[in-house]
Amino acid sequence: MGKTTPKGMTDSEVLQAEQAMLAAKVRNVMIRECMRIGDDGDIETAGILAKAVRALTYDQILRMRRAILGA
Repeated sequence: MGKTTPKGMTDSEVLQAEQAMLAAKVRNVMIRECMRIGDDGDIETAGILAKAVRALTYDQILRMRRAILGA
């Protein structure tokens, strides 16, 4: 299945949009994990971690993802 480029967007704009979407997905997963920590009873730690995750930039999230995956 091939990708199509939306009309009016350059390749670099498409790449930036794809990276932003990926970073948003990773951020959402990380926040869900923080919520699980809270559900397990460590509410204070969960709050601190969630606040830190929300403060990360997309570039920082993508760098962390690459480091975790060993890229």
